[in-house]
Amino acid sequence: MDPSDIINTPFPLHEIYKFVWLSLLWNLLLALIYRVVLETNKQTQQTTVTEGGISKGLQIILLIGISTIIIYFTFILCGIHPMMLPLHTLISAFYVGMNTMLPVLVITSESSIQYVDASIARKIVYRLKEVMAYLFGPTLIIDQTKKENITHNKQHQKAQRIQCIHQYTTLGTLIGMSACTILRILDHGMQIQRYPLPIIIGATYGGCGGVLIGALLTSFS
Repeated sequence: MDPSDIINTPFPLHEIYKFVWLSLLWNLLLALIYRVVLETNKQTQQTTVTEGGISKGLQIILLIGISTIIIYFTFILCGIHPMMLPLHTLISAFYVGMNTMLPVLVITSESSIQYVDASIARKIVYRLKEVMAYLFGPTLIIDQTKKENITHNKQHQKAQRIQCIHQYTTLGTLIGMSACTILRILDHGMQIQRYPLPIIIGATYGGCGGVLIGALLTSFS
């Protein structure tokens, strides 16, 4: 293949599916390890049940689907032609949305929302806002006045560390994805430049780097 044509040749879809399936299995494995090894507090286990009859699995599917659509149109707004390789773009958007949202939705629980009478659509929107605030907002604040509840404060500090790691992971994903997509136009002739590999690989490397940075920062805090 001529090097000048590589950047305009999409990556095979069946190879992209491998990235998605492996990433999905990896996220589910981490979630299973977390549940079995770390999730020992009964109160935490009880809060993982959603209110109003929405199952946890359905909630995760809907939120990942919404985030995939948002990311898909974000790619289009950033310059990706909507009529060229739409399935490649959709799969890469799903890959980014799944790796960003799934760890947060599986590990974290809903706050005490009093929306029992709200519709399913409104509850999903409320939950989406919570996740966005969790990923991009300030970290949880520990109430220092409750010194008598040492166990509660330790759990809160643990939640702070996990949130910090998730935030750095999300930030690293965005930076890595943006950097690889921008640098994609340089030095034609590398297979890694075939669309949508820059998005998938950039998001993967950026997310891994964010995890390491977040883990290091929280270990010294």
